[in-house]
Amino acid sequence: MKIAVITGASAGLGKIFFETIMERYPELDEVWIIARREYLLNELAEKKPGRKVRVLPLDLRDMKSIEALDCALKEQQPDIKVLINNAGFDRVGLFREMKYEDILSMINLNVRGTTMISRSCLPYMNKGSYEIISGSIASFIPLPWCDVYSSSKAYLRAFTRALHEEERRHGVNVMYLALGSMDTDMYRENTTGGKVTIFPFLNMQRVTARALEKAERGAAFYTPLGIYKAYRVFAKIVPSALGVKLTSIESSVPEQFRSVNG
Repeated sequence: MKIAVITGASAGLGKIFFETIMERYPELDEVWIIARREYLLNELAEKKPGRKVRVLPLDLRDMKSIEALDCALKEQQPDIKVLINNAGFDRVGLFREMKYEDILSMINLNVRGTTMISRSCLPYMNKGSYEIISGSIASFIPLPWCDVYSSSKAYLRAFTRALHEEERRHGVNVMYLALGSMDTDMYRENTTGGKVTIFPFLNMQRVTARALEKAERGAAFYTPLGIYKAYRVFAKIVPSALGVKLTSIESSVPEQFRSVNG
């Protein structure tokens, strides 16, 4: 049974990935969609009545959800052709004032959850299969006022690059997708303008289609849009001590997330 697995599928980029994959790969036997909000997953599945969509309402911050996915994979023994490792969580603000639960959610989902999804799925991926790990341009330079999120994405960038090299011998490609600004619920919850929003929003339909093409061809890294490619080059040539002074997103942090001492 040939399948695709998409995490964070209920909204934003994950939802667009689902739509793009359904159109691009009609030969797939099933598409497994994973997110916390079951009703949104069911709405997605209902839009594709002629296709087999498996809804898995899982919270990937919790290891019990990883274990539930493991059980489903062991039972079905699928051939995973496409893995979109996309679930993520973001909160901005002064670190000393951040809620413990928000810090842990970013670490548990962005780092542990993404890592364990790879571990669960890779044994079911074979020659010609690929994984896309959703990252961020925030991984290029540490972002003050976005410490934990940018650090989690920097971890994923290093993890993906190493995994790409490991999986080459199996004929499986693992690609890091370095995303910029997107008009999503998560973005709107965390910014009110300023330095982050001087960058243009990505066209998510175009990004997903191009990312799938790149991953199919064996690319290890994809940064959409010229301005974000330029930012990646900038990050390579500018000392990090200077970079963090230039990339602080304090001006984009909503007032309710700011420290009273800020």
